[in-house]
Amino acid sequence: RRVSELAGGFKRMSTLHNMSNWVEKERFGLPEYLLRTCPASLREGRRLKTKFRLGCHDLRSSSCRMQLVRNAQCPCCESRESETIQHTLFECTAFEEEREVFLSRLYSVCPLARQLNDEYRCRLVMGDKLPREIEKTLYRYFIAISKLRICKTKGVRTFGSTAAEIVCRGAT
Repeated sequence: RRVSELAGGFKRMSTLHNMSNWVEKERFGLPEYLLRTCPASLREGRRLKTKFRLGCHDLRSSSCRMQLVRNAQCPCCESRESETIQHTLFECTAFEEEREVFLSRLYSVCPLARQLNDEYRCRLVMGDKLPREIEKTLYRYFIAISKLRICKTKGVRTFGSTAAEIVCRGAT
């Protein structure tokens, strides 16, 4: 019994656990979003989605699993929650403004997404079946929260002109 509990724990903590929830199991080859052309300005967002899907990202949940940091707690908010993909994208209070912009677009394209909880909303945006009309908005969202996260965790001062960079200037 203890061995099966331990094995179940490893499966839940595996970097591929999320991917098994997000990816079509019968699909072979590259996912559709990687086959489509992507504007150069949004490639960082697409790269972040791929890293999230593969489990090789910079969030604390991954860093803690690889023993690069001791604590998986989100450094961007006061919630004391683990900094998981779901928390970062849909729960972290540090990214509320950016999330609202993204979610309003998501709901206009896919009204049924409003009825989903955060777990299933995460599955939708990270999965293979994301509506193409929302892809660019998702990539912009990933880029914005990535920049904000860097500002909050590293104390970096940025003097660019994007919304995330303006917020960084005010936060440091």
